[in-house]
Amino acid sequence: YEERQRQIDQISSELDNHDSAQARKQQKIKQLKDDWLPKVKEKVALINENFTQFFSEIGCVGEVKLDTGEDDNFERFGIDIWVSYRRTEAPRKLDARVQSGGERSVATMLYLIAIQQLSDCPFRLVDEINQGMDPQNERMIFDQVTAQASKDNTPQYFLITPKLLPDLKFTPAI
Repeated sequence: YEERQRQIDQISSELDNHDSAQARKQQKIKQLKDDWLPKVKEKVALINENFTQFFSEIGCVGEVKLDTGEDDNFERFGIDIWVSYRRTEAPRKLDARVQSGGERSVATMLYLIAIQQLSDCPFRLVDEINQGMDPQNERMIFDQVTAQASKDNTPQYFLITPKLLPDLKFTPAI
C-alpha cells in the first residue's frame, strides 16, 4: 500500500508540474497573441480600406477580412477576400467555384495594389494578370495599376503579358 501511495504521490506531483508548465505556456501564448493580433488586425484594416476603395472605383463591392477561426489554432488564420461584381448581389468569398477566372484576376490584382502601400520593395512583377479578363475588366485594372504606379515613391511595375488592349491610358511615369 505504501509503495503504491508513493507512486501515486509522485505521479500526482509530476501531473501538477505538467499542469503548471502548460498554464505558463498558455499564458505566454496569450501574451504573444494579445501583442500580435491587434497589429495584424490593424494591417488588415488598412488593406481592407484600400481594397474597398479600389473596388468602389470600378463600380463593385469588395472587402478583405481576417479569419481567425473559432479557436486559437493559428494554422487556420487567414485573409479572406469578399467580392460582388453585381450591385444586386451580396459579396461572396472569393472562390473558384463562384467567380470566373477573370473576376478572380481582378480581385487578385486589386488586392496586390491594396497591399503595396504597406510593403516596401523596389519593384513589382506581375505576370499575365490580364489572362481570362474581358476587355472591360482589363482596361479597368490597367487604369488602376497606372494610377497607383504613377504616384510618388511607389515601386516600379513590370507587367508581363503577351497582349495589351489598344488605346490604354499611359501617364508620363509609365
